[in-house]
Amino acid sequence: MALSIDEANAVSSKWYGKDITPQVYDSSPLLAKLKQQNKVTAYGGTKLQWPIRYKESATAIAVSARTQIPYTQVETRTGAVDDWKYYANHALISWDERVQNSGEAQIVNLLKDKYTEAQEDFSEKLADDLFATSQGSYNITPLIVIVDSTTTYAGIAYTDASNWVANEDTSTTRVTLYGASGALGNMINSATLGNHKPNFVVTTRNLFSKVESLIEPQKRYEDVETAKIGFNNITFHGATFVGDGHCPAGYMYMLDLDAFELRYHSAFNFNATPWQSLEQAGFPNAMVKVITWAGNLICYRRKTNAKYTALDYTL
Repeated sequence: MALSIDEANAVSSKWYGKDITPQVYDSSPLLAKLKQQNKVTAYGGTKLQWPIRYKESATAIAVSARTQIPYTQVETRTGAVDDWKYYANHALISWDERVQNSGEAQIVNLLKDKYTEAQEDFSEKLADDLFATSQGSYNITPLIVIVDSTTTYAGIAYTDASNWVANEDTSTTRVTLYGASGALGNMINSATLGNHKPNFVVTTRNLFSKVESLIEPQKRYEDVETAKIGFNNITFHGATFVGDGHCPAGYMYMLDLDAFELRYHSAFNFNATPWQSLEQAGFPNAMVKVITWAGNLICYRRKTNAKYTALDYTL
């Protein structure tokens, strides 16, 4: 029977670096940008509610100096309302892990890294759900629902408020900058209301590269503030374009970030419990830490947002 440990391994040991290198979770430029622009805010209450003015009163008229002015009142305001969404994650360490990750042999503080991992996993779940192509019963309201031309959002149907819609293109496949109705410049113009328009465009990394290739090298500019938080970008038509690994194939979201807010409950903002014993659950010396969050993404003005759903970066 061969010896399980040879002479070299008996008198020496492998050298290990002390820093663990994460290579699983992909950060989201959209979440990072909302945070950078102070669009992550604390609220309370039974639901998330915000007032909107959804149509013109159209009562202004030209009159002669002696014409009797008709007094009329038009209902132009309503309230948008959305539900709180609840998320939870946990970090768990077993008895054998605690035994093996202790003393002088410890390379990485496993308790600390498991907590970091749980936080990263939490952020990944939120980013995945924001870009989901359908909404689960308990999931945060995704962009596909908010940035849409027919979907009811925040309790308001587009049939009741014709301005409560976003621009949507489900047929354009080729990315072009100018000219045709499906061109990027035209899409941004169609989503412009006064001085409000899309200012942050999120798409797949392949489509981002396609847009980058269409803009002349000498005319490429970078949004410095977005670059500061670690994301390569280009600007076009006053909007910052970024690639996001969470964005589904064929999609491009043109967002007016001034109209968005990621609201969270002030008492449940990634709150983490202390490490708790699982002994009463039948696992001696095992521990768990639970992280919770309550909130939702809201949009004040759908009209200044747009989306493509069928773009092909190979064309």
